[in-house]
Amino acid sequence: MSSHPIHRPDARLWFDRRFRSATATHTLYCFPFAGGSATYYADWVKHCTGPIELVPVQLPGRGGRMAEPSAKDMVQLAEEIAETIAAEPTQVLLYGHSMGAILAFEVTRRLRTLGRPVQHLFVSGRPTPTIVRPPAPVSDLPRPEFVQMLRDYGAADQTVFEHDELLDLLMPMIRADFAMIENYRYRQEPLLSCPISAWCGDADPEVPVAAMRGWGDQTSGEFTLSVLPGGHFFLTEHQAEIMRTVHAAIRRVR
Repeated sequence: MSSHPIHRPDARLWFDRRFRSATATHTLYCFPFAGGSATYYADWVKHCTGPIELVPVQLPGRGGRMAEPSAKDMVQLAEEIAETIAAEPTQVLLYGHSMGAILAFEVTRRLRTLGRPVQHLFVSGRPTPTIVRPPAPVSDLPRPEFVQMLRDYGAADQTVFEHDELLDLLMPMIRADFAMIENYRYRQEPLLSCPISAWCGDADPEVPVAAMRGWGDQTSGEFTLSVLPGGHFFLTEHQAEIMRTVHAAIRRVR
């Protein structure tokens, strides 16, 4: 655990609570990719029914938290989020894509130490935590190269790249996210016991299937890996299929 003093903002700032359900027994907390915000997952709510409620996680430096400085340390950020989730009453499910997969993994570890074990961890678009990504630093690339990298990833709608003022606003936050990813290093801890379900795109050059299989080495529980058509952001087209897997996982343990 980090020895750094932690400033915890109002818990309401962390979560997009528009989709809360008074009858849900499980909460699916969704963690964004680098440069992403909670709003990316808003469309997933139509696939959350019955026992599962959707709660996208809003990180500092974006959305309603734009005025806050972006996080610099993945593990410390995970500690803050875990402390907040631990106070919630429902069973915990975590989903993260790309950067969000590592953050969800570290939050799972922290919740274990807090006595609030995660029931199921869902990850996509990021090799196992033991693999350093990206292989070479990109956060300090000159603007043209950095923007081209984002285009290659498909990390934003094309209209974003056509508005310099919007890019100027978002660029510090996006660079900070990539810097946090670059500085992250896996730390050896006991294996998780919760099941892990993983997905990757068959045309994602940054996340080969073999690298995704390594997630199975992070748990003593069940592990499943699915390969879906698409690039790094394949999940946009496959949200319904991903959520079917989430619902099926909950039915197995209820």
